[in-house]
Amino acid sequence: MTASFSTLRAFMEVARLQSFTRAAETLCVTQSAVSKQVQVLEHQLGFRLFQRSRRALLLTPAGSAYLSHAADALAMLDEGKAIAQEVAGEKAAGSSVELSASPAFAAHWLVARLPRFLANAPTTKLSLRPRLPDFSPVTERFDMEIRVGGGRWPDARATYLLGREMALVASPGLLAGRRIESPRDLDGLPLLQRAQRGYDWREWSAVAAPDWQHDGPELLFEGFSVLIPAVIAGCGLAICPLFMVLDQLQNGQLVRPLKDCVRARYAYYGVVPAGAGRNSARDRLLDWMLAEAQLTQMRLQSYLDR
Repeated sequence: MTASFSTLRAFMEVARLQSFTRAAETLCVTQSAVSKQVQVLEHQLGFRLFQRSRRALLLTPAGSAYLSHAADALAMLDEGKAIAQEVAGEKAAGSSVELSASPAFAAHWLVARLPRFLANAPTTKLSLRPRLPDFSPVTERFDMEIRVGGGRWPDARATYLLGREMALVASPGLLAGRRIESPRDLDGLPLLQRAQRGYDWREWSAVAAPDWQHDGPELLFEGFSVLIPAVIAGCGLAICPLFMVLDQLQNGQLVRPLKDCVRARYAYYGVVPAGAGRNSARDRLLDWMLAEAQLTQMRLQSYLDR
C-alpha cells in the first residue's frame, strides 16, 4: 500500500521537529491526528519509524532510511497532483506566483535553490520581490509571502519553514589569538545587532549567557542581508538564524565561539493571505519550499550533532 500525501507530510514534520505536538502546530491539526497518521504509516510499512521515550523522540535506523527518500516521494506526489489538476481543468489563477520574501531569506537561502524548482516547473511565471515586512506598502498584494514572526497572523495562513535555531557567530579572524571559554572572553569585540524584531541579543543571552554584561561597541544593521556579510567580513559578533549561515559554518567562514544553539521565538513562515483563491502554482511552490526546508533542517541537525 502506498503512503498518502498527508501521511508522508505528517511523518516528515515529526521527524524534522522531533515532536508530535510541534508537528501538529505546524500542520494546523491536532496532536492525535498526527500520531494516528504516523501509526498508519508504520502499519503500512511493517516497522517502527520512531523510538519513543520520556526525554526524546528519535528516528529508528529504518525510519532514517525511509526519511531519506520521503522528500523526493512527496515532491513527486505534489507534482503529479498539480499535473492531474491541470489535465482535469481544475487549475486556478493561471501558472503565475507573486512572491514576497525578506531580502536575507531570498539571498541566503531561496535563490540558490530556485533552479531546482524552475527545472520541475518550467511554465511557472515567478515574480520574486524582496520586501522588509515592516516596510511593505499596504497596497501591495502577493500570492504568498515569507514572513518573520511567531507564526500567527489574523489575516493569513502560515506554514513554518525554517529559523527556530539561532546562535552566536563570528569570523575566525575576529577571534584570532583569543581563547574562548566563556562569554566574558568576547568582551571588547563589537556586537552587530539587527534592527527588526526577532533574533535579538536579549532573547539569546537570557538562555545562553544570562550573567554576561558585554563590554564593547555595538553596531546596528537594517537586516540579515547586510548583517551576515558584515559578520563574515570580521566586523563583529552577531546572533543569526543557523539555517542562513549553515554553509559558512560548514566551510569555515564562520564559527560558533560558544558552541551554543538557542531556540528562537521568531522564525520564517510561508504565508498565504486569508481569502486567497486556489492557485496550483503557488501551492506547488510552497510544497517545494517545505521539502527543501526539510533537507536543510536535516543538514543543520547533522551539523549540530557533530
